[in-house]
Amino acid sequence: MIRAVPGHHVVHPDHHLVSPDPGSDVTTRIEAPATGAFTIVMRDDTSYCVRTLGRAPAGCGTVSPGGSAPAVAEAYRAFQRDLRDALRTVVPRPGGLRFHLVDAHRLELAVRRRVTGGPPVSLDPLLDRAVRPLRVSRGFLLGGRRQVGLVPRPGAAPIRDQIASLPPDPAGRGYTLIEDDIATGGTVAAVIRLFQDTGRRVRHVIPGIRLGGSAHSPILGATVDPVLHYRTAAAGPDGPALELLDPRNFLLGLSGLVVRLPDGTWGRTPYWLPFVRTSARLGSPAGADREFAVLMLEANARFFARVDQLLRRTLRVADLRPDARRPLLSLGMAEPGEPVRSVLRKLQTGMESWSELIAEVEERGTDVPAGSAAR
Repeated sequence: MIRAVPGHHVVHPDHHLVSPDPGSDVTTRIEAPATGAFTIVMRDDTSYCVRTLGRAPAGCGTVSPGGSAPAVAEAYRAFQRDLRDALRTVVPRPGGLRFHLVDAHRLELAVRRRVTGGPPVSLDPLLDRAVRPLRVSRGFLLGGRRQVGLVPRPGAAPIRDQIASLPPDPAGRGYTLIEDDIATGGTVAAVIRLFQDTGRRVRHVIPGIRLGGSAHSPILGATVDPVLHYRTAAAGPDGPALELLDPRNFLLGLSGLVVRLPDGTWGRTPYWLPFVRTSARLGSPAGADREFAVLMLEANARFFARVDQLLRRTLRVADLRPDARRPLLSLGMAEPGEPVRSVLRKLQTGMESWSELIAEVEERGTDVPAGSAAR
């Protein structure tokens, strides 16, 4: 069932705050105009950011729920504002940009309410507490333009082994997949096929957000029941008027695109140069990739400066998640003991050289010697 809910959001100076109703069983439909402002939907992943920083392998000065966590959360919200400002700068739309910031906690509660079928399996890294996670991602070559298929998240077991280790479905009701968002449905379809290959069946898919198309169109026979359904009546003169992105993918060390590294391993890199061409991921103008990267490097530096001050210590490359520090070490961009802010400065001053190196790796689609440095 779909309904449009008047007053589903609160208007802030630079965004609309969307608060799903955790007690509702119906899908909320949100219409994006085909003309005028371009709508970008984001989940407010602040809590995920704070939890991730709290797991930094530091002996002291980590994020604590009763102490530094609220201040770190505010620093991350400031980073999100910087991201929105940067997107406004580099994405030219006649009607400007409109941002919808979705309350991730209320969205999670609404997703959990819908889980009534077989054993739930989450593809969503923001929703894996008390739910069995399946750690899979789309893998890319450095640069972000060439996809290599569905791969385990860095550090996870092979996908088939993960599926084989899932709890049984004794009632035969089929598994329920939980996903953060669905645009084309390609990732979910690939996962369902892998389940089928192992003799298991997915009967339900519950995404937090579905973009475009029909809200409840099934995927390979599995019913789909999203909490939010964004759609536009028709594409405007500049193409579709909707985009969806996660702010954490733009902060070094928090998440990012899963990419194959020169040494054959997998890591995560943010959605900006020199690692990833932002235009390949967001549809922004290719000519603005460098300008956007500079704005993001500056925003990252401000965030880590705030966090260093709050924690009363300097965050270093070794403090980052393994999948985030691996690209820096593999490409010879940093040493484990280097401060993160120092690495950000190095990336900015060496932007052209690093971008050229990564473009060569992307073009060949093959590995280069590990530790190759910018020239």
